[in-house]
Amino acid sequence: MSPKETPDDAGAGILAGLLAPLRLPERTLEALDALVEAVGNLGPMRSELTRVREQTEPLAGLLPAMKRLHKQTEPLAELLPALERLEERLGTRLDSVHEVVVALEGKDSHLNATVGELHREVAAMHKTLTGLQDDVQSVTDRLPDASRGPLEKARDVLTGGPAQEQE
Repeated sequence: MSPKETPDDAGAGILAGLLAPLRLPERTLEALDALVEAVGNLGPMRSELTRVREQTEPLAGLLPAMKRLHKQTEPLAELLPALERLEERLGTRLDSVHEVVVALEGKDSHLNATVGELHREVAAMHKTLTGLQDDVQSVTDRLPDASRGPLEKARDVLTGGPAQEQE
């Protein structure tokens, strides 16, 4: 022992020398510090997990409801292909109806034009008939008296005889 060391100091030095191989490497100490810090965070994590569990517990009751809803919607899944086929058929029919309407519109335009032409022709025929009626009336007015004989009538017509004087 050195003169400056006390017996307690000498014992501590010996103890430190004996414990030196047992000293943990610094990395191990850092890892232990990190574990201690993580353990300190476990308390808030546990309370957060408890809160999440409490919030999600009612969701477990939704599973049977979801199964019932799925069973109720199964017939709808069977209807979907039928509805799609119906939609296709309706689309095809709508296209054919559209084609018919377009054709009818074309025929309607043609009919309107034809009716217009017929109206003009009927008006011309009416005018002609009116003229013919006037001519027949004029000829009828020139005919000799029916009470006289055929020869007298012919002579009066040819010569402009007594029937002409009546006018």
